Parts: sequence; structure tokens; C-alpha cells
Amino acid sequence: FFVECSHFSQWRIDTTGDLIARTAVRLNEAGLSDEEQKPILLAAKSLFTDHTVTWPLIMSQYYLGHIPSISGLITVANIPSIVKRRKLLTHISADWHATSVRLAGRIFGSIQRTMAARAAASFCL
Repeated sequence: FFVECSHFSQWRIDTTGDLIARTAVRLNEAGLSDEEQKPILLAAKSLFTDHTVTWPLIMSQYYLGHIPSISGLITVANIPSIVKRRKLLTHISADWHATSVRLAGRIFGSIQRTMAARAAASFCL
């Protein structure tokens, strides 16, 4: 349901757009060039899909609250200060985690409401 169900594809698309925009703002504030931002934004774009590069096991696990490791995408060459680099990594990771949990909760809630409505309808028959 969480990755492939077409019923929820628009929610995933909308959430991905919001996440990319939020991530881009953080990267711009950190002073990363457009070229340096590309791999991070690609990871953000594929967070809610089964992507071979973003997810090492080729299976998205955002619905479990997991996010892919991005520490290799923001290097010393990008941000020499270890404090600033860790701060950026922490902020992006927190954004991705919270967004993932919200989307998974929204999908799960929708499924629960649908199942409850079906159960109530069959009970009344």
C-alpha cells in the first residue's frame, strides 16, 4: 500500500514535492551549489519509491520511519565545518523522517477508515 498502491500515488507525489522544496531551502541556506544539491535532491525525490540507489535493499522503508543514509552525500568538500555539516544532516534527516511518518500515518488512517466503513456496512446487512 505504502509504496505501490495507485490510490495513494497523488499523496506520495504531493508529499515528495513538498519534501524536495523543503530540502532545497535547507541546502541553499547551507550554501551548497546546484551541482552539490543534485544527489541529495535525487534521494529526496525517490524517498517514497523502491529506488535502487537511494534504498540499499531496493525497498523503500519510509513507512517504518526509516530514511536512507545521506551522510555520504554531504561531504567535507561540500561543507568543511563538521558542526555545520552535522547540523545540516540532522535537519534534513529530521525533515525526511517526520514527513515519512506523516505520510505513512495518513495512508494507514485512510485504510483503517475504509476497513471500518466496510465492516460497519457488512454488520448492518
